[in-house]
Amino acid sequence: MHESEHGDAVSGRRGAGRGAQSPRPSTRAEEVDELERAQRIANACVKPEDIDWLSKGFNAFLASGGRLPLERCLKLPTNERALRRALRDRWLRHAWAHLDDEPSPWRRSELLAAEIRRFESRKWARWSTLDQPPDGSSSLEAALFEAFRAHGRVPATAMQLHNIAGFKSTKERPDGPLRAPETV
Repeated sequence: MHESEHGDAVSGRRGAGRGAQSPRPSTRAEEVDELERAQRIANACVKPEDIDWLSKGFNAFLASGGRLPLERCLKLPTNERALRRALRDRWLRHAWAHLDDEPSPWRRSELLAAEIRRFESRKWARWSTLDQPPDGSSSLEAALFEAFRAHGRVPATAMQLHNIAGFKSTKERPDGPLRAPETV
């Protein structure tokens, strides 16, 4: 079974306590890493870099005297809406990564936009009450299922998807395909 995860960008604020600084704002790529780290820890699959991440987050929390929320210090989404959006975006990046590698990043974003519109019009109405994608679903369909399940609004324009995939102004591919998170 696939679990969804979301989150918005977390903004940092300077000067929140005696000389303490909140963590700097995260980028979407960093945000994905933080969600993946949290998922690994929740599944008791901790890597050494996860311990470093936890240590830095707890140090920021303690340095602020508890004035900064721990989830903010860990650069995690700070509310349900932000979490749902981050999870949706994570699944959209996963879907983007499952498209054919041949086209340019922009063309992949266009193809994903078409796939989202097709999925929403042909499958989502029937699948929306399910807890998981039906057996036999492709990886792309499973990722789109999770994206729709995570957040009611799923972007369907190539530009929005291109931005979510991490292509603000560069032509690089995001840092590899995301694996489906394990059940918590």
